[in-house]
Amino acid sequence: MKKIEKIDCEGKEYPKKLLAIKNSPKIIYAIGNISLLNSNKKSIAIIGSRDCTEYGRNTAFKFANSLAKAGNTIISGMAIGIDAVSHIGAMEEIGRTIAVLGGGFNKIYPKQNEWLFYEIIKNKGCIISEYEPNEEASSEKFLQRNRIVSGLSDAVLVVEAEYRSGTSVTAKIAKEQNKILFAVPSNLESKNGIGTNKLLQEGAKIAIDYKDIIKELKTKNEKIKSKKMQENLEIVNENKEYIELKEEYKPIYNLLLSNPKNINELSKMLDVSISKLNSILTFMQIEGIVKQLPGNEFIVNGESKCIKNM
Repeated sequence: MKKIEKIDCEGKEYPKKLLAIKNSPKIIYAIGNISLLNSNKKSIAIIGSRDCTEYGRNTAFKFANSLAKAGNTIISGMAIGIDAVSHIGAMEEIGRTIAVLGGGFNKIYPKQNEWLFYEIIKNKGCIISEYEPNEEASSEKFLQRNRIVSGLSDAVLVVEAEYRSGTSVTAKIAKEQNKILFAVPSNLESKNGIGTNKLLQEGAKIAIDYKDIIKELKTKNEKIKSKKMQENLEIVNENKEYIELKEEYKPIYNLLLSNPKNINELSKMLDVSISKLNSILTFMQIEGIVKQLPGNEFIVNGESKCIKNM
């Protein structure tokens, strides 16, 4: 087995996404391709019922496989059922998958998935745990593990879930962490469809194709970029030098804000003589407030300093 890395929350390998969640682990243990923990690729958690249906298995595999093929990292909990199928689906493409355990590396649970543990490492995936290598897994640890599964992701996809289950808890955590939550619609008569259909009813985004997830992540990314640009613009504006307009400038400035105007138009609109207007406009040009265009037209100078109290 490869070397186990112990990563402190202040270390550069520590997943930056986990620093943003409530009650983030102070230390994580990792084995395999730890570069996935801070990859610039998007990561999607795929979760669902342990006692999944054939429909659930096929759906989880298809989504994981297609999303991995598109360059995304698939995250799950290496449990039997939907978790295991999701890891396998991702590995069939390029092995870009992360498993989060609810116990230590030397106490793999469930035992029947021990082969999957080694397969993920072999295929350049990564496995992490907040528990020391010899700690036994437990139901309480699985619930704690769920906040990390969601925390590492950009979006969470629920394939199948019973009404009250660990999967539903993870979905709730995803909402609290402001992750994009998706659910696959299910048969109304299936017990494994109650949880997913309820999530959709409560506002989760519907996923009928892996492209639905990619599109939504792209939209969110564009919104974040737009918000950052706006914040940067506000910072620039805060640092701009403001000038106070003289009272005699204000009527002219207001008329030129929308579009250029000829000096003759301004004279009529303001009932001011052309000679006086010429004098005022000359000073406004010198101060950089307006600029002259061909045809004796004037407009507010877009490169001028900000105007205060207008």
